[in-house]
Amino acid sequence: QRALPATISIHHAIQTELGVQCRVGATIGEAYCGVVGGVKRHEYAVLGPSVNLAARLMASKMNPGILVDNNVRMLAHRSYGFNALPPVVAKGYAE
Repeated sequence: QRALPATISIHHAIQTELGVQCRVGATIGEAYCGVVGGVKRHEYAVLGPSVNLAARLMASKMNPGILVDNNVRMLAHRSYGFNALPPVVAKGYAE
């Protein structure tokens, strides 16, 4: 209920206020968010299948600006209008 409006707002702000063209991939799913690595070398990371799929959607040539997966579309179709696009082939994902 909050993620898609935030995604749209951030995308719009980046384009209008910063003048930067950007693409976003939006999915729903579990993710690990936290520090990974050892004592000497570590970083904060977000990991998981939904994160990987979002990255593939973001990088897709079919992405007009914001590209969502089918789960997001099904959950939000009553509140948002979605344009029909050909299916995106994402390595490692069946749909």
